[in-house]
Order: sequence, then structure tokens, then C-alpha cells
Amino acid sequence: MKNIFDYTYFRTAKKHFKRDGIEAFTAILTISFIIFLYCIPLYSFLLDILSFKRTHPYDKFLLIFIGLLIFFSTKKRYKGKYFTYRDKWINETKREKILGELLIVFFFFSPLLIMLIIQQFCTF
Repeated sequence: MKNIFDYTYFRTAKKHFKRDGIEAFTAILTISFIIFLYCIPLYSFLLDILSFKRTHPYDKFLLIFIGLLIFFSTKKRYKGKYFTYRDKWINETKREKILGELLIVFFFFSPLLIMLIIQQFCTF
């Protein structure tokens, strides 16, 4: 099975290759955003457990720090990997591409589903 993070990076980088080039800034930003979305329910859950008020100014700084940490670690992980992934997935069939893109859409929206579930069932 494909690593969904790598595949999402590849597809996004391929789509924006003319604009971003080998740096694939849009792909790195996309992966970072998705990871950040996955962190929000955990972050919210921890704040609820610790009874930390969300209006506290440090709350926003902590979110910004987490976002930057995710971005720079993602940038480091995917530096110069576009051609490696292109070689890996260059011979995909049309059916595999469509299935892969559906998985990417599900991958992108699943954190929102997780947040909705947590909000509905875990109200403290």
C-alpha cells in the first residue's frame, strides 16, 4: 500500500510543478496543513483534560509553534524527494490514479470528521 503522505505530496507536487519546481512548496504546505488538521483534535482534547482556557494568549502561540514545527519537519522530510516518488508512481494506470486521488480527498477531510466526532461525543 502506498504511504498516503508520500502519495499526496507527489500528486500535489506534480500538479504544481511548473510553478513550484523541485522545491514543491505547495505540496509541502498541503502535507503540513493536513498533519496540522490531524493534531487539532488531539490538542483540543488535551486542553479539555488539563482544563486550560482557550482564550489564554499562550494558546495561539502554541498553535503557531506547532504549525511551524510541522512545516519545517515536513520540508526537511520531503526535500529533494519529488523525482524519487515520480519514478515510483510514473507507471500508474488511470484506475490507480483515480483511486489514489479519492484516497487523498478522504485523507484531507478525515480530520474534520474526527473533529466532528470528538465534538459530538466527548463534550466535557
